[in-house]
Order: sequence, then C-alpha cells, then structure tokens
Amino acid sequence: MLMAMGAKAQVKSYFGFFGGVSIPQSDFKSVDYDNNKSGFGKKGLTYGLDGAYYFTKNLGIGGSITYQDNGELNQNDADSLASGYTKSYGADAATVTAQKRYQTVNILLGPQYTFTYGKFLFDLRPNVGIIKVYSTPETNVLLTGITDQTGLFYQNGASSTVLAYGGNLSLRFKLSENVFLTFRGVYLNSSGPAITNLDRTNEVGRYVTKQPINTINTTLGLSFGL
Repeated sequence: MLMAMGAKAQVKSYFGFFGGVSIPQSDFKSVDYDNNKSGFGKKGLTYGLDGAYYFTKNLGIGGSITYQDNGELNQNDADSLASGYTKSYGADAATVTAQKRYQTVNILLGPQYTFTYGKFLFDLRPNVGIIKVYSTPETNVLLTGITDQTGLFYQNGASSTVLAYGGNLSLRFKLSENVFLTFRGVYLNSSGPAITNLDRTNEVGRYVTKQPINTINTTLGLSFGL
C-alpha cells in the first residue's frame, strides 16, 4: 500500500526552514549524580534549515543544519551535585557553581524516500553527520572539612566536533503547488564530546570523561518546492 502511495507522481526537490523544541533523552536528560553519563540536559529551542534533492521519482538525498540549545544546570542540579560530592568525599560540605550551557549545531545527511497521498507527503530519512559542540556546562566544586586532598576542582566545558546519527520523519501538507507546511520529528544520538577535569587528585564520586548527547527534536516549518 505504501509503495502504491509513493508511486503517483514525481516528488519535487525542496528546501525549507523550521523551529521547535529539543527534548533530551536517556542519559542526556538524567539528573542522577551516580551516573557519570548524566547530562542534566533540558528542553530547549531548536531551529534550522532542511532540504532534499530527488534523483528518482520518490528517492533522493536530504540534509539539514540545525541549532539546538539544551539549557544549563539549575539550582536544583547544583544542590544535588553538592550533596553527592559531600557524601563521596566525606566532607563537611560542598558548594557547586555552574556556568555555560549546551549549545550545538548539527549537520546531518542521508537518503530520503517520500510517500505521497493526496496533499500529504511522508518523508523517511536515516541520518549521519556531525555535531559541532560550542559549549557544555562546566562546574566548580569546593569541598570543606577534608584533609590531605585538594578542596577545589573543576569539570571543564567542552568544545569539539563529534560524529552523530539518527533519523528524520516528516509530514508535509501541500498549501499550494510549491509551498508545504512541514511537521518534523528527528532523533539524534552521539557518544558526545570528551570532558576534561582539572585539579582532581583522584576519581572519587562523580567523574565525567564523556558526555553523550541524545535528543528528539519536534519542529514546525515551511518548505518550498523547486
């Protein structure tokens, strides 16, 4: 049935723009102190450009470039980390301060197949590409009431380019011959950037060396046939 839906007419190449929300998943959204992959990621803004070129009736190659912001550590996060470090080190107290936020640009590409049904077009696309990480949260940890150990250490923010993969599902509704209202759902997964730590004399308690990035982005936009 789906093949029959996709066989009615040549699908036009297109480009478009979109905006919506980026929703962290799995370890990226976790706020568990004991999980070194917990990212404390937040729902945030995402927007970008998308397009596809069709070299057969329904099959083409599509790509997107997307900015997304997954927030910063809030006071509850800092308090949770402080409580964890206090317990791990047997300290009298810990103070955690955080700066910076998750800001990335994703460039993804993959083969795209489109099914058509009346004014509706359904686009399916597996993606591979890169994430340009501009910043991640960084923390300063100050411990009091401990001996023979440094009482101040840092988890640095990251800035790097890493590999990513995922998938794109779009529903386009034809408003006119060359204008479409487009709903997009995009899954994005990456092992993420390496994280460095400064002034750590041991690996007691939470010790992050890699930050996975995993999101589902839902957006609404306009596409224009070529």
